[in-house]
Amino acid sequence: MKMKFIKRIAVVLLASVGFLIGVSSCKKDEQVPVEKEEIRASLQFTELQGTKGAGHGDHFHGVTTAKEGAVITVNFDASGNALTKGAINLDAELAYKVDLKVYDEKGIEIQDNFVKNQATAGEYKAFLIGDKLIANANTETNGGAIFQPRETDYADGTKVNGKYEMTGLKAFFTLGSENKGKTKKLIYSLRKIEPGVKATIERVDLLDPGYANKFKGANVLELKFDIK
Repeated sequence: MKMKFIKRIAVVLLASVGFLIGVSSCKKDEQVPVEKEEIRASLQFTELQGTKGAGHGDHFHGVTTAKEGAVITVNFDASGNALTKGAINLDAELAYKVDLKVYDEKGIEIQDNFVKNQATAGEYKAFLIGDKLIANANTETNGGAIFQPRETDYADGTKVNGKYEMTGLKAFFTLGSENKGKTKKLIYSLRKIEPGVKATIERVDLLDPGYANKFKGANVLELKFDIK
């Protein structure tokens, strides 16, 4: 009788262990790892302290020697959508350094491919447009947006000769006091254009929503984000 009782207990214990193992296996199988969003590009905004009022017309004064402050990075997926939740908050009256990073499928930076030498860079120009974004060159208050490319060298080490050769992968930017208030939906576009066209593009064109009609070509990159 005692042996039968022990056997019954053993059967129950084994069944319980088997059940627990089964439950554990099911739970383990159901734990699908969550994949992170793949970052394919980023825009880095570095605050330039003491640059309030540094904008004039389509350009800045005194920003190249300004002390750098806080850095805000906006990451983008392969479709150009911002992975950052909500709008980024910039001081509308300060200037910022803007730096573009582009990554291949292995996460290697490839933005230098667009400016590897003068001939290659001559086919590309960056534009920054937004809904109802007021350009500084169109204001009387000096309180509008400025987007000023700032490259000094090509990736091969040769010098960039003046504003018409600059591309805009590196730039200075201010939103401007006249653009304060409502959130702005911006698009940073890197456009491939016809040979010789780059030399006709002025700084005021870089903020023009109609740039695609003025400068024939195709956008190779469109990064969409909100700013306030």
